[in-house]
Amino acid sequence: MPKKKDDSWAWLNAEEEETFRTGLASLEEKGTLSLLGRLTEFYLETPVDFKKRRLHLFLSSITKKGIREAWWGIVHAENNLSKKAQIINILWNSRIDFSPYLIEFVLWAGQGDYMLTLECLTVIEQMEGPFQEEKMLDAICLVKDFLSQPSEKDDPKKALLRDLAEHLNRLDQDDITLL
Repeated sequence: MPKKKDDSWAWLNAEEEETFRTGLASLEEKGTLSLLGRLTEFYLETPVDFKKRRLHLFLSSITKKGIREAWWGIVHAENNLSKKAQIINILWNSRIDFSPYLIEFVLWAGQGDYMLTLECLTVIEQMEGPFQEEKMLDAICLVKDFLSQPSEKDDPKKALLRDLAEHLNRLDQDDITLL
């Protein structure tokens, strides 16, 4: 017996905004975190503005248990820096605390382009801590290393990295580290 075609995702390709919104609302009601990767990939690939806006709002509003770890798996696996920046934009809009991943966000900020650095800085500024003293010192050293690398005099990314260094130093001085 031939398998029936799965059209439960047909709404993703709908041209009508109302059909798309209805499908997304249904997913909000019945969806699981296992669908996060597929939705994120669709978000990254769709050229349709209303779909991108709706998905961004939806993805950044998910509050189910385990969402931080699910997002971490997705952003950590993404190798394309432009896509990683788009995912991190969703993360900082979600207001989820990514404090356990401070070092990784600092690394991406230093290794990425201006947009990735900006997105990482925003997530780091939202981190609540507390941080292990060793991780905080590692993060500060990483930023200092990135700042010491040669670049253009008025490099806007360097300005963001200086802002990051100041923020990390304030966190360290405010003593929200675990000894």
